[in-house]
Amino acid sequence: MNSSQMLYKISNLQYSIRMKEAENVKAVNAGDVGNIEVNNAALALLKNELATTVKEFNSIPIHSPAESAKGSKKLRWWQKLFQFQGRYQ
Repeated sequence: MNSSQMLYKISNLQYSIRMKEAENVKAVNAGDVGNIEVNNAALALLKNELATTVKEFNSIPIHSPAESAKGSKKLRWWQKLFQFQGRYQ
């Protein structure tokens, strides 16, 4: 899974947690004990999955554009044409 997919999954999990918390508040206000227990269990699972996904996302190595720019020496179109190596390369 790439980083953008992981960010989407994290965002989706955060949204699901907010919705479950809202359902839990409604159940508490209504005094529905069975629904409260179900929502608490679902919240625990969602928060656990969010924590593992965030941990996976944080373990992705950071790609620095400066490091890749040093390694790549691309010739300009006119340098390729004449095989001329400029002093700014």
